[in-house]
Amino acid sequence: MDPPPPPSLGAALAQTLLVLGAVCALAWWVLRLAARRGVGRSPAGVITVVDRVALDPRRTLFVVRVGPKALLLGGSDGGLSVLSELDPATLPDAPPKDAAS
Repeated sequence: MDPPPPPSLGAALAQTLLVLGAVCALAWWVLRLAARRGVGRSPAGVITVVDRVALDPRRTLFVVRVGPKALLLGGSDGGLSVLSELDPATLPDAPPKDAAS
């Protein structure tokens, strides 16, 4: 028996692209399902970003609620720094999670 002839280059390329597309579609579906189930979110909303203001492309201020505390954080290329602790009673409620997306 003669071995079957190898597939042509075009057929091999088409098969590779088809399999790559299927893998990408599966990965997209798994990530969407994981996001809907809350994977990667803070449990029970312990940490919420109340507001964010970009000062320039590299510096940003964040007002964050962490449990009963409210913090003013500064973000830059060097990381995050706690700038001040705020009175939580003076802050507005955090925006709904759907509005942030």
